[in-house]
Amino acid sequence: MAARSFTRRRAVVLVASLVVPLVLVLGMGHRGQHMARNLLVPGAGLWEEHLWVGIALTLAAVGATVAWVTWGADWMVAAVVALALAASALWAPGAHDAATAVGGVALGAVRRVRAAHEFPLVVLVVAALSWLKSLTARVPLLRRLRRRRTRRPNPVDHARAAAVAGLVHGPGPDVALLARRARRVGAVARFRFGGDPFRRDHAAARAALLLTGQLDAESTQRFAADAAAAPLGVPCSEPGWVRPLDGTLAAIALVRAGHTEPATRWAAALGHEFALHKGKRAAWWWAPLGVGAGSMPAWEHMVATALARAEGWVGDADWPAVRAQALGASARGVAHPHDERTIAAARLWLRFVSDDEAARLLARPTVAHDPLAVALDCYARAVPVHLEVPAL
Repeated sequence: MAARSFTRRRAVVLVASLVVPLVLVLGMGHRGQHMARNLLVPGAGLWEEHLWVGIALTLAAVGATVAWVTWGADWMVAAVVALALAASALWAPGAHDAATAVGGVALGAVRRVRAAHEFPLVVLVVAALSWLKSLTARVPLLRRLRRRRTRRPNPVDHARAAAVAGLVHGPGPDVALLARRARRVGAVARFRFGGDPFRRDHAAARAALLLTGQLDAESTQRFAADAAAAPLGVPCSEPGWVRPLDGTLAAIALVRAGHTEPATRWAAALGHEFALHKGKRAAWWWAPLGVGAGSMPAWEHMVATALARAEGWVGDADWPAVRAQALGASARGVAHPHDERTIAAARLWLRFVSDDEAARLLARPTVAHDPLAVALDCYARAVPVHLEVPAL
């Protein structure tokens, strides 16, 4: 039933994505062409006539996209696109001025050439930003600043670390920190004010609270009910977004509380929506359309699958896919939190696979800095060795 629902939604979105631009371009003339550009890059329809307004809308779209990916505030993206469409409808010219010859080339043709290069220009800008991001990993000063930023307290990573620590009776999370973020996300993404901040979504935070005994019976039942109503058997991390590490922690927490259905459904999701494909697993799944994409970072892939393997929800196919990253992290050491997490999760993986060379190399680094890595390392030592592949 859920699969048919997602199929219908995707069909509606596909039809709308084809019909709306055609209606704008064919039914509204040149003004409609300017409006249609905003469906690709919000603000692009105003770059020719109102450059600064168009740039402001494009920057607003970037900020809205970040808010959508980080907090689930999808309405912000829709609002910026709608605003860009309305602005183009009001301010874009109905037709270009008559072409004026300039050096033997019609001015109208020059404008068409410039418009044709707008979208490739955006692609180049995005590529340049990606190159600058990769540059920070190579330049010593920039790398040091990036590491310092990464080490700042993060409520999501704090919740994940507390959830893993709860598996070995470790310390509980900072409830005030998690509640503050939950209230902020609920208010910004879904206009939820007051009441229990954990009543919906926030899979990692609720898992941490449940595993450390800080969730009362009523909240636990609400957690289980939220999972039962969710398409994949676990609540979203943020409104709309299901992330594999948070989903795994939520399923583990519910199993420990006596609710077995989420484990069955989540194991199925790890074999379908988050299936291993060419050595990668999807980084997220967007619930409104049932669409998953992206590629999990190496550390997250390692952590999520190691925890799932400990529960018997996946087999050993992920280990060859992440082994090289684990050995690379062991060579670099534990200076970066992501490498430290990768090493700790690889040690957990080694409880289930036989790899003497990897075990020798991964035993050298001392995991003692990142809270999530430390919790994983403690859990790895507590899990008994079990080399048989689970029957999935």
